[in-house]
Amino acid sequence: MARRSPYAPPRFDPSMRVVVLRGKDAFLVQEYTRRFITTIEEAHGTVERFEFDGDTVQPAEVLDELRSYGLLQEHKIVIVDHADRFLASQGSSGGTATRRLLERYLEAPVESATLLLRAETWKAGKIDKRIAEIGLMHKIDLDERTDLPFAMKWCAGRTKKAHVASIEDDAAALLLKRIGLDFARLDSELAKLAALVGENGVITRQHVIEMTGISREEQAWAIQDAVLSGKAERAIRTLRELHEVSRQPAELILWSLVDLLRKLHATSAMLRAGHDSGDIVRKQRLFGSSRDRLLQVARAGEPAKWSSLLRETLRRQHGIRSGYGRNERTLEGITVRIADTLNTLAMR
Repeated sequence: MARRSPYAPPRFDPSMRVVVLRGKDAFLVQEYTRRFITTIEEAHGTVERFEFDGDTVQPAEVLDELRSYGLLQEHKIVIVDHADRFLASQGSSGGTATRRLLERYLEAPVESATLLLRAETWKAGKIDKRIAEIGLMHKIDLDERTDLPFAMKWCAGRTKKAHVASIEDDAAALLLKRIGLDFARLDSELAKLAALVGENGVITRQHVIEMTGISREEQAWAIQDAVLSGKAERAIRTLRELHEVSRQPAELILWSLVDLLRKLHATSAMLRAGHDSGDIVRKQRLFGSSRDRLLQVARAGEPAKWSSLLRETLRRQHGIRSGYGRNERTLEGITVRIADTLNTLAMR
């Protein structure tokens, strides 16, 4: 598998006649749109803005708007959302006619207008080469394995520019750990934290701990990361924090452990059946920072080992539900058993 390059934000230039922004993070799409328009305004002054829905607009409407003069001959930007469907759904030949019309326009685009195409997905075609020649094609695709440095820098910049405050590195790191690469949620939390510390204030890790909560379910899943470390002391410490401090029900924590063992068993079986890691990640829904560790551990243990440990845990789960024994003692026993097993496998 080719090594993934870290994500880099787009670099806009007012001379770009066409830009494609594709990606599922609507917040970043809007943010980059704003930045691009600002870049154009710095070069041309006031910019007229026209927006179309690619699901309903006709190609002629878009092209006519691009070619027509503004009221005061100002520069204009024409935005088409759902651009992938715009190019694919129009015309009698499955979008070919629309692509051809756009290709023809891009051979000699007008200097007083800029076309911005926005979409969640994009079907590659020969039009891409021309777009790259006179503009930009940018894919918004971030991954926690490679792009946390970008997200850290983004949090610092966003806090300063949009919320007139600053955030310490360890505070940003914790915020990203709790929320992930969801930039709309990150911005919302940054706004809340900035309001707490006041103008030119500093957001600390303690502020994040106190103000940025995670759901009960998310707290319970924290036991998976601790157990995957293979360190029984860390696993027990996390278990007690969840059960005694956060008041997580034993059943929810135990279900998280069962879920982990099911993933380990299924992943181990798929690895030995010859499935590649990408296929396993998708089918087993392995996300977050623990993904690589889970793959590593599953590879080290035989499916039968995980199956046996899963059956043992399910028996203890049944005991808790039936009211046999002490929940705390049972949970600690299961947690240590799984963590020790993972530690033994890691030492082989």
